[in-house]
Amino acid sequence: MPETKFASAARHAAIAPALPPCAVLVMSCDAYRDLWNPFFTLFRRYWHDCPWPVYLGTNRLQFADEHVTSLAAGDGPWSERLRFCLQQIEADFVLLLLEDYFFDRPVSTEQICEKFSALVALGGAQMRLFPLPGPDRKIKAHPGLGVIGRRAEYRVSTQAAIWRRAHLLELVREGESIWNFEWSASERSRFGTADYYAASRPIIHYRQAVERGEWFRGAARYFGRQQIGCDFSARPVMSRSTALKRWITTKARYLRSRLKARLRFSSDPADA
Repeated sequence: MPETKFASAARHAAIAPALPPCAVLVMSCDAYRDLWNPFFTLFRRYWHDCPWPVYLGTNRLQFADEHVTSLAAGDGPWSERLRFCLQQIEADFVLLLLEDYFFDRPVSTEQICEKFSALVALGGAQMRLFPLPGPDRKIKAHPGLGVIGRRAEYRVSTQAAIWRRAHLLELVREGESIWNFEWSASERSRFGTADYYAASRPIIHYRQAVERGEWFRGAARYFGRQQIGCDFSARPVMSRSTALKRWITTKARYLRSRLKARLRFSSDPADA
């Protein structure tokens, strides 16, 4: 695929001189096309020196942005569209993002490249850049990151992460939604030999704007003030009761995951 204008070979060589080729893949669908403009407005605002080509996974539509290459993956399940997009990208690694998680502060290319370099040095398959869940145990030789244990809940997550593209392709199966993929691919990953890693603190900071087709109330207020092209006529803002229930569910999942990670570490610190 041709390289998008977000990144030239010269910029890649200057910012990430010793790293293998990588690409940014933002998975989306045509039903979420109203989020593309605000997402990429914030992407450019907060990561203006992104050193890699950027791709957007859609169903059939093309996003009218010269800096982004649209990959029309058809109308199949999420997992099959992910497979199609990964097959169109030639880079050895991909930074996987979702279109409904909006950047909300500057991104440090240097920090991302540091974590990417550690992933390559460790020979791992994944480096999660937003620790939800985070690592189960530290690595002394690499401060600020750790191992995601094989028994970790949501060992495979669609939170921002750099993946070895060939390995991510191996995890994909037909007919899975994004939620099915996270759960089932986590189970599949436990039987492989690949090691997964995560930063202990967020390297990319973002805020979930939409869930199940509705704007989070706080996100709608926050991003609506920023004049980034949010179209609030395209989808509803969730009710207060729904927002509270989803916040409690998300918080409980996060706390449960961290508790399990601590218990695994205390009972079996060698688990990787």
